[in-house]
Amino acid sequence: MHPAPAACEYIVLQTLALPDPEITSETGMFLRGDAGVVADPEDGSITLQAGSAADFGTYFNLFNLGTWSRNARLDGLRLVLKGTGRVRAECMGGRLEHDRSRFDPEAERPETLTADAGLLLAEELSLSEAGALLEIGPKLGAADADARIPMQEGLLWLRLVALEDEAVLIHGSWQSGAARARDDLSLAICVTSYRREAETTRMAERVTEFLDRESASLGAEITLIISDNGQTLALPPHPRLTVLPNANLGGSGGFARGLAEARTRDASHVLFMDDDAAFMMENLRRTVAFLRLARSARAAVAGAMISAGQPTAIWENGAVFYRRCHPLFIGANLLDPVDTGLMELRAARPKPANFYGGWWFFAFPVEATRHDPFPFFVRGDDISFSLANRFDTVTLPGVVSFQEDFAAKQSPQTFYLDLRNHLHHHLVHDSLDIGAYGSGFVALRFIARALVRMHYDSADAMLMAWEDVMSGPVFFKRNIDMSARRAVLAKISRAESWRDVTPPKRQSDPKPPPVLFGRVMKYTANGLLIPLFRLFGRQAMVPIGLRGQIWPVWGARRASFYDASFTRGYSVRHSKRRGWRIIWRAAKLMSRWVQTYEGTRVAHRIGYDELTTPEFWQEQFAKGPEPSEAPAHTPEPVASGAAD
Repeated sequence: MHPAPAACEYIVLQTLALPDPEITSETGMFLRGDAGVVADPEDGSITLQAGSAADFGTYFNLFNLGTWSRNARLDGLRLVLKGTGRVRAECMGGRLEHDRSRFDPEAERPETLTADAGLLLAEELSLSEAGALLEIGPKLGAADADARIPMQEGLLWLRLVALEDEAVLIHGSWQSGAARARDDLSLAICVTSYRREAETTRMAERVTEFLDRESASLGAEITLIISDNGQTLALPPHPRLTVLPNANLGGSGGFARGLAEARTRDASHVLFMDDDAAFMMENLRRTVAFLRLARSARAAVAGAMISAGQPTAIWENGAVFYRRCHPLFIGANLLDPVDTGLMELRAARPKPANFYGGWWFFAFPVEATRHDPFPFFVRGDDISFSLANRFDTVTLPGVVSFQEDFAAKQSPQTFYLDLRNHLHHHLVHDSLDIGAYGSGFVALRFIARALVRMHYDSADAMLMAWEDVMSGPVFFKRNIDMSARRAVLAKISRAESWRDVTPPKRQSDPKPPPVLFGRVMKYTANGLLIPLFRLFGRQAMVPIGLRGQIWPVWGARRASFYDASFTRGYSVRHSKRRGWRIIWRAAKLMSRWVQTYEGTRVAHRIGYDELTTPEFWQEQFAKGPEPSEAPAHTPEPVASGAAD
């Protein structure tokens, strides 16, 4: 909705939002109402016929009282509504009836979904351009919370009912007193871009238009810095925009360059964003408001992520790292008020030490940054950054980025990068040290998943990643631009390369196999231990949404994977020759890993401190990337889809 200028004595915490047509059209994530409620995303208005009710208890419009009261210096809370007509404004509240004291990252929801909701406050208001006021809690944030708010934890939301004739809501915002808000906050938005000219240009236009229109009401100085790793951007000049041509040092190098530029400008905070992340400008308003009121000098904001494959579900609302990545609240249905409410109630709890935020949207204080990004090139740099700097990170309702389906991005190169960073994190961070066998089994698990899915190219790539980690931190310095490794990975990515294909006649999703059959396939490595399996194994068709699962390929001697349009895909085949070769190499690497683990661990910890300093990155920016090492291992050429 159209934001209103904030009075100097109040700070707008969040506005009542409607979908941005450029980002999403799913109105149900923003508003629920009967047939008499009509929302117009173009002008931000909501029209209610007499007797109709609009409910804002949705992901984008819930107010998370627990997050704000615990982490920010609120000075009262009020809801300002502008429009025309007579309405009854009801401030609703909800919290868990039965809570859990411990959060299990592997089980995102309680076994029994229970929540209560009760009316906290209701008043009849005459909407006007001047703004009708619903005072929620004038003492909220003080030691003695107002009696009308029986909880400092929980969720608040607005329910609006038109009383007589038609009512139109043109603006609504949650506000708090600004007396304790910092007025010196300066935010540098740092984006790393690589040859995504159209997307980056449009993102820059949207951000600068928003800042030109709203900078005064935000109460902070905000600039946009784009690290152009492809050196292909030609954006029109703008006083709030800086484009930095940069060598292709990956996301790590691009974000490190933006952070370095932010330091030269004495920015108090930095916001890292991906060039392929689409987000609503309300993200910036809520993030800046929280940072201005944050209690902790280490306060950071991690944006959630919604995948294009499931546009009404959470892919990740923050994550924890232990042995592997555990996205929090994955699959939470944002059209379901109970699912959404439970997620937000649990998200308000203090975060564990191994919590991290993705760099599609991550805002943090510069002064609290003890380590710059590690030169991973891409993948794992955001995990490492959060673990090393120990920010006090929160997530906020509706602060989210929409991104391409992660399953579509999987390739031998991404698996190489994923295993490499997983092993590195366990070597470097004390809280993640699980020893030689524990970390070695992390690698074996990655490789085994690729093996049973017949993704032998990916398994070869991960074996190479394991070897590279054992080379020590000097590998990362000498391969900072990854050019040599990318060339090798391109050569081995044969069977798993996407190409134009003829759509299959049947395009239905496969059904999970019987449990017993699945167990047989699991314990025989999907037929690897069964003689002549290629003669009777089935052919499987796997759509993009199931690409990351194992069960769709159980019992298959050949599997064909398709994108959402079924016009692009690739096929893999069962091969005992490649499978056993991978197993033999993995066994040898495991033995070597155990023998050299202590020396490898010490070297990586020393190297981490050296490779995450501003001075290290300044050297790279000054001279460009160092010549890459010749690859230590080049896999033997194997015909694509070789069979027994």
